[in-house]
Amino acid sequence: MSDRAVIIIGFAVLLAAVLGALMVARLRRASVASLADTVAYAMSYRAVRIVAVLGWAWLGWHFLAR
Repeated sequence: MSDRAVIIIGFAVLLAAVLGALMVARLRRASVASLADTVAYAMSYRAVRIVAVLGWAWLGWHFLAR
């Protein structure tokens, strides 16, 4: 298996985990926070906002600058 295939499978697994967590959050409202609530809570910290901006800048540089 090539490195590219492993990376694609890894991202597919991450996407499936996120979608599964979203489904659980929708079905069991009281026990698991939704993605929107989690992001809103995380963005209340300045360090998380800085890391998010740097992450978006890195992604933009690598995917849009070529």
